[in-house]
Amino acid sequence: AREAALWAVDPPSYFSEGMYIALSGPAYTQQEQDAVYKRFPEWSPQRHMFLDAPQRRAVRDLLGLASTFGGVTVLPKFFCHCDRYWNFLSSCRNPSVRSMPLPFSCPMDSLYLTDRWNDKKIKYREHTFLANPNVPPELRDNRVLLTVAEKGATPAPSNRTHVQVAYGTPMVDIKNVLLAANSNARVIEVSAAHLLRLCKWLGSNERQKAFNNLMRYILTESSRYCPNEDHGGYGGYGFWMWTNPFTAYNCTWGFRSPVEYVERDVTCGLDGNGVELAERSNSSTCPRQMLCDHNVDPSGRVTREITRCNIEGYNGMDRARYGKAAEQMLKK
Repeated sequence: AREAALWAVDPPSYFSEGMYIALSGPAYTQQEQDAVYKRFPEWSPQRHMFLDAPQRRAVRDLLGLASTFGGVTVLPKFFCHCDRYWNFLSSCRNPSVRSMPLPFSCPMDSLYLTDRWNDKKIKYREHTFLANPNVPPELRDNRVLLTVAEKGATPAPSNRTHVQVAYGTPMVDIKNVLLAANSNARVIEVSAAHLLRLCKWLGSNERQKAFNNLMRYILTESSRYCPNEDHGGYGGYGFWMWTNPFTAYNCTWGFRSPVEYVERDVTCGLDGNGVELAERSNSSTCPRQMLCDHNVDPSGRVTREITRCNIEGYNGMDRARYGKAAEQMLKK
């Protein structure tokens, strides 16, 4: 309802709470999507996982920048490339709606556990927030576009509506630069590509660690995508034989949180280790597995890494029927 601008009971403070940090433009390019679509067939959940990664990374960096302002993150418009459905998928769609176009604009709870965000009191708004008629003029009229110069380039002069900073500028320095250009700034817009050029330094080692713990928790989700095309014909009768480890339930699981910010000895500037992180190419937690144990507790601790495989069965293996064959398989 919020994302469709149908929620009508928010107090005025919802539309005037400090400064808002929003993404300008999409989280990934058409060229990136085309490359992923060329690599994986339509039925593969890896399309979804590979194109979720840049979206999840942009959310991490918006939250990181907002944390230095004490600000509110306006979430980007999310796109899903595979439907979230508990049963078998057909061409990455619910079998009852095979004509559904992909990708499609999907709600936040298709990709994130919103209760985790709310439990941690994350300040965020829906992607349609700035278009809501309840947003006051003083907020609409004080938008500033933040850009980051290319590596080695001299930043262009700034003004009230456009601020450019040098490549590798620490996130923690952005607020003062923006307010120096426009003391009434209320909305900061920045593209995904320019977020990557900022140095992910929040002001102290303690803040870095606390932010990483928080991101691991709120940006992790456990959802499976089970393409019927990848089940070797076991998508019908085999569905009811969970204790048979050879029915090959090749479900892809997501979502893993993006890589963490450097916590100690962070350097910024042209060659700083806090700027160009070794990002994940995709958000998979368990690829082509029946079960997935990867999860993160509220403290940010990874409770279990990838531990299961199809050979284990589901709810225990029927050893009387499959035990000997499974033992032989495990010896190979």
